[in-house]
Amino acid sequence: MWVRRIAVLWLCLVVVSNGYRLLSPTQPSARPDQQLLQLPERDGNRLTGERISIAFSDGGPVSERAVPILLLHGTPVASSAMRGLATALSETRRVITPDLPGFGSSLQVLADYSSITHGYYLGDFLDALNTQRVHVVAYSQGGAAAIALTDTAPDRVASLTLVSAIGVQELELFGSYTLNHAVYTGQLWLLRAARWLLPHFGYFDNAILGPGYARNLTDTDQRLLRPMLSRIEAPTLIVHGRDDGLVPYSAALEHHRLVAQSRLQTFAGGHELAYANPAMIAPSISAFINAVDAGGAASRTQASEARKRAAANEPEAFDREPLVGFALLVMCLAIIVATYVSEDLTCIAAGLLVAQGIIAFEVAVLACLIGLFTGDIALFGAGRWLGPPALRRLVSEPRLARASQWLEHRGPWVIIASRFLPGTRLPTYVAAGALHMPFWRFSAYFAIATAIWTPTLVGLAYLYGEIARQWFSQYANGGVLVLASGFIVLWLASRVGPALLSWQGRRLLFSKWQRLRRFEFWPRSAFYPPIVLYCIWLAIRHRSITLFTLANPGMPLGGLIGESKTDILTALMPSGAVAPFATLPDGAIDARMAALDAFVAEHATQYPIVLKPVRGERGTDVAIIEDREAASSYLSQHAQPTIVQCFASGEEFGVFYMRRPGHKKGMIYSITHKQPTIVTGDGGATLETLILNDPRAVCMAEFFLGEHADHLSEIIADGRQYPLSRIGTHSRGSLFTDAGTLASDALLARLDEISQHFPGFYLGRYDLITKNAQTLTTGQALTIVELNGVSAEAAHIYHPGTSVVSGWRVIARQWRFAFEIGAALRRHGWRPIGPLNLIKALVGRPAQVLPSRHE
Repeated sequence: MWVRRIAVLWLCLVVVSNGYRLLSPTQPSARPDQQLLQLPERDGNRLTGERISIAFSDGGPVSERAVPILLLHGTPVASSAMRGLATALSETRRVITPDLPGFGSSLQVLADYSSITHGYYLGDFLDALNTQRVHVVAYSQGGAAAIALTDTAPDRVASLTLVSAIGVQELELFGSYTLNHAVYTGQLWLLRAARWLLPHFGYFDNAILGPGYARNLTDTDQRLLRPMLSRIEAPTLIVHGRDDGLVPYSAALEHHRLVAQSRLQTFAGGHELAYANPAMIAPSISAFINAVDAGGAASRTQASEARKRAAANEPEAFDREPLVGFALLVMCLAIIVATYVSEDLTCIAAGLLVAQGIIAFEVAVLACLIGLFTGDIALFGAGRWLGPPALRRLVSEPRLARASQWLEHRGPWVIIASRFLPGTRLPTYVAAGALHMPFWRFSAYFAIATAIWTPTLVGLAYLYGEIARQWFSQYANGGVLVLASGFIVLWLASRVGPALLSWQGRRLLFSKWQRLRRFEFWPRSAFYPPIVLYCIWLAIRHRSITLFTLANPGMPLGGLIGESKTDILTALMPSGAVAPFATLPDGAIDARMAALDAFVAEHATQYPIVLKPVRGERGTDVAIIEDREAASSYLSQHAQPTIVQCFASGEEFGVFYMRRPGHKKGMIYSITHKQPTIVTGDGGATLETLILNDPRAVCMAEFFLGEHADHLSEIIADGRQYPLSRIGTHSRGSLFTDAGTLASDALLARLDEISQHFPGFYLGRYDLITKNAQTLTTGQALTIVELNGVSAEAAHIYHPGTSVVSGWRVIARQWRFAFEIGAALRRHGWRPIGPLNLIKALVGRPAQVLPSRHE
């Protein structure tokens, strides 16, 4: 009972905490010694259109001849950690110390927290200060932002000083981009979960391990830093602690090699040099900066040839040092968490890490012990608090009592044996909790078993690494279910895991998620089953499964599938509203091109023109052709009969029209405004980036990336609008919006008039081109590009935000109207085609597709 009370109390505290957070300002205020500047927000080198605030301190003597220092902090600390070094450096010159975006008193909520974007922000920051050149002194992760600034704006950096800075991916944390980012991503989601699931009342929002820290690590691709280091031209000083456990000394050596003109100064100490002992390193930094100003420090062009050759030669391998400090802590945490997934495999992996010299044997055993202990206590607790009700449903009270007594007497051997028998640990420990075995006695038995098992398994993996690796790869003792689950997990990891580690991959996953949650992007097979069931009910009600084909007796199958666009447009020609067209028969390409040229000459039209199949659906193979060469290419690839049609410029609308037999006046059921999806360039982003960043385009990212594959790396000029779709088809990327308010008596009268020219048409969607929405309402100057029959949709259902239930309701009503029209015509002697003919037509076999009438 007390567990439930604690759970309820915890839940109440979490709700109150999150309510307090949402109603309270989360942005910290600037310190008294800081100023604020407003800068444009960036996502990489792209401006988002929003503004952010940057807090900074500015101290020391200002001199027109002395170039100021830009001092950058690391992660997760903010500029406050740099106060000691700033004070020491400001004795002789001006020192500017900003809180990088996402840290300290600067704006916390950003589009992108990467160090590369921080480099662009620093350029904007210097512009706002009217400061042309600076000596950059950067600590730890701030070194990445400094390197990025030096790469993007080299003329603004008089010199670069890297203090315990990162720069080479291969020597950062675990040495692998994939592994590092897996840890960073897990850390990010853990911190996010803590912010929402712990009752902290806003403390975590501004804590040092906040969003800026985690996002800075996950958003930064450190693989970009190595080539940037090799391009640095400015005089460079590398300051590093010989006992740095977070960024190893070997990283400083590699930075020194890559930057041929650099100087390397080492000090006794670890990663905390910049804030723990600033007085020790400040004189060296000041002396270097003074030497730069006096012309006594070399740039890359002045470096020795030997250093340049050394910088150009890539090392075959890196000598990894044993993990210490924070990196060791992260590795231990990773081992602990991994034991919750598979204890044995984690112990084997830990032994392999020991064999590679990455961690010590004692550390590996301790981390595994902690993971095993906490995981098994959790299983025992789950059995204690959740198990009894479930067990009592399966086992009677007397049998449960006897089982408890048996475990009481033989518990030590059962628990110890389960540690060495795969597949028995989980049920044994859960049962121990469910049967109310004393907690401390259980813990003692478990400690004995774990103390034997863990060092044994880790030691064996350490001593027999190759055998352990084979066991690791062949481990499948959990049975068919475990093996199948393993394959599923590996499959998901292979599909989702790599995507999560890159921005493009995450955006494509976001695209899939958007397509899943918004029914407008569902495949027809997902949306239409309820409609099919409803049509079956209508067929039973009207005693005919093909009655709907009478909705348009003038169209084959009522316009369900395979109707000839040529026949439909020809029937509508007397209305004077059809865009001029002709049919190009199949045959030799020369003859088809001659017919095309004759059409262009006859109608005095110029490119672009429209080519589309005589029989087609949902915009398949419809193309806007810009020149004769493109037309020849299209006709070569599409041998079937093709319609050529004059291109009608203007805005496109889909108007769903319905009319009951015997009535001259119909009704407008739906109006859809069909708009192209357009991205706007900013002069810096590629087309691929624009597509993935656009909230609409990303929903169809895979389609657009395929359609525009030849232009994805093209940088779109600032302000230029790039249309991703030109065909008014939703499945090909057009944006459909509900324009039902444009329905008018004048428009309906015009559609009634046009429809009278097509005998046997009662229900379908006109695709119209008109100058604008106002012209549409007048019913004048309409150009028909297509008319679709019973299978057409009231396409306004694809308006963003429309619920799937509303979509089903609209389409269901449309089909009910089709059956009602068919029923009315049946009463006047019409007979629908038979079910067998419908099936034949659907599978492409010759069949009767037009209904008959008996007077």
